[in-house]
Amino acid sequence: MADFFSRYYFRSFLEAFADPVWVVNRGFRLVYMNPAAVKKFSLNVDHAVGKRCHQALFENLSPCPFCSLEQVFSSAEVKNTNFTLLDLDGRNHFYALSNYPCSGVDGEVDYVLAVCLDKTEGADLFAEISRLQGLAAMGEYSAELSHEIRNPLNSIEIQMSLLQRMASGLVPGEAAAFLKVVDVVRAESRRLNSLAGDFLKMQKSRRLVLAACDPFAVARNVAELLREEARAAHVEICLQLPEVSILLLADGDKLQQAFMNLMKNALEALLESGRENGFLEVKGWLEEGQVILNFADNGPGIPFARQAKIFDLFYTTKTCGTGIGLHLCRDVIRAHDGEISFVSDEQGTVFTVVLPRTESNE
Repeated sequence: MADFFSRYYFRSFLEAFADPVWVVNRGFRLVYMNPAAVKKFSLNVDHAVGKRCHQALFENLSPCPFCSLEQVFSSAEVKNTNFTLLDLDGRNHFYALSNYPCSGVDGEVDYVLAVCLDKTEGADLFAEISRLQGLAAMGEYSAELSHEIRNPLNSIEIQMSLLQRMASGLVPGEAAAFLKVVDVVRAESRRLNSLAGDFLKMQKSRRLVLAACDPFAVARNVAELLREEARAAHVEICLQLPEVSILLLADGDKLQQAFMNLMKNALEALLESGRENGFLEVKGWLEEGQVILNFADNGPGIPFARQAKIFDLFYTTKTCGTGIGLHLCRDVIRAHDGEISFVSDEQGTVFTVVLPRTESNE
């Protein structure tokens, strides 16, 4: 047993430690560093040993503000402290430092063994959990608020209809001015109602009701629903979708929401640009066990400076957009373990949706 506690075995134990460990004497000078400590602080061990720990490890001329070595030497008690340090990866890391007294045969503390644990991942995880909990609570409140907002908005719409009828009793000049105000209020009320509706959809975008679903049939159905709107905007919708039914385990209603947003965005961009001979091409195919759909238009494209934010919540490039549609699309696709991406220039934009072929048993 005595042999186990010999200097050789004790040293080999410390050197196998995955966390940084160092030992200082009563003069606060380093007498030992394990390989993990040498790597962590990027030091030459021969140059570091013999120097004061605050100079060798932290490049401080005076003792560190969190230093507890003096207390450990005087009290012979373990001291724990936490500190942050800018690490080599450019991030502030969170460390837990424990100083253990090492007493000699006379009971005096001759050395202190320091063990430094990097708690950054745990701290980051806790911060992320706290952030998500806050967002979840805010989301629940926002969903309730969106629902409540729609009730008075419906009342405003009804009152605007009544005011519109009342305008018939005014003289023509006054009636025109009166109706102009009514139209402004009605348009803003409808926009707010649409925003509240989109927000409620977004809250439910990751709650899937899975069933047998053909994504190509969903895209074909959305195209038919938008056919008249496209014709009014002088946009031709071209479909290149397989005729063979491909069944996935998916939420057809959610996919329809996502595809509808992508196609309506294309139509609105083409309408705003006033581009002649506009087209929206929807192409689908199977590739390596994945279902792929392309939504391509020849609109003005998304400016490069705005492309990084295009999926951000409430960010929009449209004059009357809510900034929810593409965020909702990404949520729906990711909820299906899929991915959505795009390329865009002045010749147009192509959104690509990739869905894993999770086959239905039906």
